[in-house]
Amino acid sequence: MSCSRPVANSVNMASSVVFFMAYISSVVAFQAALSPFSKVGVAHTSNQYHQPVNLRVLSKESSEEIVDCQDDEDEDWDADSWALREIKFLELPAVSSNALDNNNFDPSEDITMDVRGLSEFLMEIGACSVSITDSDKDTPEEDPVFDEPGETSCTNDVDDVLIENIYAMVLEDRAVGRNIWKRCDVSAHFPASLDVSSIIDSLRYTFNLPAAPRYTVDDVPDMDWIQHVQESWTPIITRDSKFVLRFPWHEDSLVMKACQEMEREKMQAAMAAQFDTGVKREGAVVNFYNEDSAQKQEERAYVQIELEGGIAFGTGEHPTTRLCLDWVRDTTEELLKSNTEFINFVDYGAGSGVLGIAAAAVVRDYNQKKRKQEPKSSLSSIQTVGVEIDADAIRIADDNAKKNGVEMSNYLPDIDSLDDEALSVVMRAMQRKRNKGIETLPEELNGQVYDLCAANILARPLVGLAPVLASLVKSGGKIGLSGVLFVQAESVVEAYTEFFDDVKVANEENGWVLITGTRK
Repeated sequence: MSCSRPVANSVNMASSVVFFMAYISSVVAFQAALSPFSKVGVAHTSNQYHQPVNLRVLSKESSEEIVDCQDDEDEDWDADSWALREIKFLELPAVSSNALDNNNFDPSEDITMDVRGLSEFLMEIGACSVSITDSDKDTPEEDPVFDEPGETSCTNDVDDVLIENIYAMVLEDRAVGRNIWKRCDVSAHFPASLDVSSIIDSLRYTFNLPAAPRYTVDDVPDMDWIQHVQESWTPIITRDSKFVLRFPWHEDSLVMKACQEMEREKMQAAMAAQFDTGVKREGAVVNFYNEDSAQKQEERAYVQIELEGGIAFGTGEHPTTRLCLDWVRDTTEELLKSNTEFINFVDYGAGSGVLGIAAAAVVRDYNQKKRKQEPKSSLSSIQTVGVEIDADAIRIADDNAKKNGVEMSNYLPDIDSLDDEALSVVMRAMQRKRNKGIETLPEELNGQVYDLCAANILARPLVGLAPVLASLVKSGGKIGLSGVLFVQAESVVEAYTEFFDDVKVANEENGWVLITGTRK
C-alpha cells in the first residue's frame, strides 16, 4: 500500500524537484494566470478571504522595487529570460487559532496570517506552486516534525520508555502543531509578468497587516526542468542483489557507468576488510583470499528493471525497497536452485510493482541462462501478484510490468480483510469511472497459495495485517516485511510469531529493518 515515509527534519526536498513541479504546473497556470490578470481591477475572492484582490501586470518598460533583496541587475531584466519569479516570505508563525480552525471560523475576526493561510491565499491569487520549509533548519532552534532514523541526540517518549541516542521517530502532531514547524519560510512561484508590489499590497490588505512581512524575490531561470531533474536522477544499483533500477531517460552508457562504479566500491570495501582481518602474503604477492569462505560465492549477473514511478512508492531510493529487493533475489533464487517448477509470489502493498517485477525478472533471467547451459532441461515459471489499495498505483504497476516484459497481475485487496480506513479508500476507488476494470483479489488467489510474500508498508499497518498475510502464505512459505524502524521491530516480530516460525530481524540499513519468517 502506498504510504508516506518519514522525511528529514526540514523536509529536505531537492530544489530541483520543487522547480520541476513549478514548471509543470506553470504550463497550465501561466496561461490561466495571464488572462484574468491582463486587465487591471479584476477581483479574485475565495470562501475564506472576502476582500477583493487586484493585481497589476508589468510591461517590459515597467520597473518595480524589490523589498529585502539584493538584485543589482534588476533594472536591466529581460522578461523573456525567465518564465517565473519566486517570492519567499521569511520566518512566519506556523499556526493561528482563527485561520486554522475551519469549523469555528469567524469572519468578523481579523485573519491572522500563518503559513497555511498564506499558502492558500497565494494559490488563490495565481501562484503556480507554493512550498513550506523550516526557517530554523540546521540551527539550534530546529524543532523536528519528522526525523530520519539514525544516530541522533533526539529523545523520544515511546510507550513510556525513554529512548536516547538510538533512533529518531516520527513525532506526534502535538510536537509542533499539525506537523508544521514553529517558524517557516513560504516560497511561491508567480508568472514573471505579475507586479510583486501589488501581490504584497493585496496580502497586507487581506490579512490586515500593519506592515509587509519580510520577503525576498528571485528569478527562476527559464530552463528545461524536466531534463534538469532527469540528469540528477541516476540509475539505482542494489549492492548485494545486483538489481539495476533504471528510468526511461537513462542511456545504456549511464547504466553501465553506474554498475562499474558499484563494482569499484565493492572491490575497495572487500580490500579494506581483508586488510582489517589480515591477508596472506606469498613472497611479494598479496593474496586477498577470504579464509572464512569455504568457496567463492557464485557471481550474480545484474538484473535490469525499468520503472516509471509516478506517484507510486517504490523506485529503489528508500532503504526499505533495497532491503526487500535483496530478500526477493535471495529467496527466489533459493527456490529456483531447488528445482521448484512453479513459484507463487505476492507483493502486498505493491506500489510501483518493483518487488513483483523483480521476482519475475529473476526467474526470466535464470531460465535464459539455464536454457543456454542445458537446452533440454525443464524451466521454472512464476506467477506474481500485487495487492494495493491505491488504484493509481495499480495502473502504474501494470504499466511497469508490461515495460519489463513480465507478467504481474495487480488487484485491490479483498474488502473483507480491510479495516474501516482502508475499506473507505478501496470503496471510493471502485466507484470512480476511471478505475473501471480494476478488480479485487480473486478467490483463487486469495488463499494459502503463495511461496513468497513481500510487504513493504509501515509498522502499524503490518501489525494489523498479520492474520491477513498469514492467510496468503502456504506452509513452509517465506515472508519478508519492511517499512519498519529498528525501534518498531519488536512489535512487528511479536505480531507475526503466532503464524510464522523463526521471525527475526534479518537485515538493517540506516535504521530500517527487514523482518523475515517461515509459515508454520
